[in-house]
Amino acid sequence: MEAEVEADPTFDPPALRTRPDLWPHLAYISNAFTELSSDRRLGALGGCGPIPWSSIELYARRLDIADLDEFERFARLIRAQDRVYLADMAEKQKKGSGGKSK
Repeated sequence: MEAEVEADPTFDPPALRTRPDLWPHLAYISNAFTELSSDRRLGALGGCGPIPWSSIELYARRLDIADLDEFERFARLIRAQDRVYLADMAEKQKKGSGGKSK
């Protein structure tokens, strides 16, 4: 999408107009989710799996999250975003297959 924005400054997708504001103190969670998404395992039929716990734990270490409560909050927020992402991807895949389950 960045290429479209750079190529056409009038490019204005609805998703950007309706996205919620992110509280500044949660920006690191959003950034972590984006980075961790690349660690997903892909299924043989094109679906994607959840972000592995080991990836979340390793990323938390990189952020120096050592406190157990802070780690649990971090993991819970990543998992919450992940559930929404996976549900959205499943819905898109279902629509893409004509609504038929595989």
